[in-house]
Amino acid sequence: MRLYQGIRSLILTFFRKILFLWIRTDVSGNSVDALGLSSEKPVCYVLQYSSLSSRLVLEQEVIRAQLPGATTSLPVKNGPSHSFFFLYRRIGRSFRKRQAPVPTTEFQALVRYGLENPEQDVQIVPVSLFWGRSPDKEKSLVKLLLSDTWSVAGRLQKFLIILVHGRNTYVQFNKPLSLKQVVDEYRHSEERANRKLARILRTHFRKVRQAVLGPDLSHRRTLVEGLLRTQAVKEAIRETAAKEDLAPEKVRAQAYKYADEIAASMSIVTIRIFEVLLAWLWNRIYKGIAVNNIKVAKETAQNNAVIYVPCHRSHVDYLLLSYVLYKNGLMPPHIAAGINLNMPVVGPILRRGGAFFMRRSFRDNPLYATVFNEYMHVMFSRGYSVEYFVEGGRSRTGRMLQPRPGMLAMTVRSFLRNHRKPIVFVPVYIGYEKVMEGRSYLGELRGKKKQKESVFGLAKTARKLSSSFGKVSVNFGEAIHLSEVLDDVRDTWRDEAYDSEYRPAWLNEAVSKLSLKVASSINAAVAVNPIGMIATVLLGTERLAMDEGQLIRLADQYADLLKVFPYADTVTLPEGNGKDWVVYCESMG
Repeated sequence: MRLYQGIRSLILTFFRKILFLWIRTDVSGNSVDALGLSSEKPVCYVLQYSSLSSRLVLEQEVIRAQLPGATTSLPVKNGPSHSFFFLYRRIGRSFRKRQAPVPTTEFQALVRYGLENPEQDVQIVPVSLFWGRSPDKEKSLVKLLLSDTWSVAGRLQKFLIILVHGRNTYVQFNKPLSLKQVVDEYRHSEERANRKLARILRTHFRKVRQAVLGPDLSHRRTLVEGLLRTQAVKEAIRETAAKEDLAPEKVRAQAYKYADEIAASMSIVTIRIFEVLLAWLWNRIYKGIAVNNIKVAKETAQNNAVIYVPCHRSHVDYLLLSYVLYKNGLMPPHIAAGINLNMPVVGPILRRGGAFFMRRSFRDNPLYATVFNEYMHVMFSRGYSVEYFVEGGRSRTGRMLQPRPGMLAMTVRSFLRNHRKPIVFVPVYIGYEKVMEGRSYLGELRGKKKQKESVFGLAKTARKLSSSFGKVSVNFGEAIHLSEVLDDVRDTWRDEAYDSEYRPAWLNEAVSKLSLKVASSINAAVAVNPIGMIATVLLGTERLAMDEGQLIRLADQYADLLKVFPYADTVTLPEGNGKDWVVYCESMG
């Protein structure tokens, strides 16, 4: 028996080394500290689908991270000879086999062990694996064949997926479940204990899959045409045709033009190209990107429609946030962008990266307003993650601008119409030491007219790529559940009836409360940096200058105040002291 296991282990090791000549992985959560593993309890990993390639990837990543081994045996009679199992087993024959929600014998043996040994516990670590992170697009046979989507791949399809997407493989280790806690409730019923653990794991894998791949995406043309079939848009077309004495067909064509102008066309190919280019760009212009409290985004994305609400200091904001989310295993959001960015060359690229475009004002154009409202409603009700800036435009001073109610009111009204999918806001503070548009901001603050965005202006910005802009921080604040805000304003809101045009009397109060909460939460996630500390001290003097010793002393005192009386737990402070910060500021010019 030992000889057989030894030979089998050698063969698997050989296959693993061959496989990793081709594939490249991006891994998250693969450390004892991140998982919170106890050294006194055995560890068992669980993968969703039965697959030799998945097993080999798991073993390789466990070895690399020096985690408790996936090849060591568990003390389970008639159970696995290794410390992992698959949730779903294959049924059928050879290449025609498919996954089925039937517990494997290893799974059942583990549950039985937990029931027969109530004093023992096993840490069950769910591991999700994605060969390429492409959202599923309807009517796209190539995507369905060659991307890891919501559908389950057969063996031939899996081989092709690995061949095409093996160099873009994502592995996510998640917090362990306690076998003892799961089965304790059903000590006298093995069948019910099996069902409970299987249900928990199935739900977990589904949530992770939605967070990483995003909801299933409709084809863009189908989505645009679907907007025109909604009752609200049909009514707006009739009213506009009657008011302006136009043929309904002409007004409908105009509505289609509006929808086509607005809608994003997210492409996973574009996102992957962006990932490579932006990684090169950030390494060139920044001295590092610090990401704090990302767990808020990861946990929120699994069960909710997420709306990311960052502060707005630079055009870099939306590129940086999408990059950080994608690198941390989350699908980039659909981003509300001003129509001024829909310029030649740049606009189509941004649209494929997830941007949807909106006009600055559409109060006098009810047809456009209705089409845009319906597009946003589709985004929220289908569970897409969305990003928009509550400030409306970029802050030239670095201070938070007064929130504008437009997008927030749209979100609240959409949620009132359909609140089956919870909406959660995730505030994000993006802190720069130097802003790329800093020189133009100074000119505008002195009275210079704002320059309109153009391809030529973008080309001029490229000259700045030889400069260093210091470090940048991306801090995630505490999540804000929209339902809880509405409960505070109107606890009976769930019992009222709403349609697309209904505006309850208490809507303005709800939007005002929400905007204040969002803005405060963004500020509560502020990243204090050396440039900001030194600038704050200098701005407090009459001539914007002081003795170096006094400058250092005051900077240290400010830092001590922030430590003793923190604005919020999510505020981050710079390393070092006043002397270090002065030297750093000098090095930054």
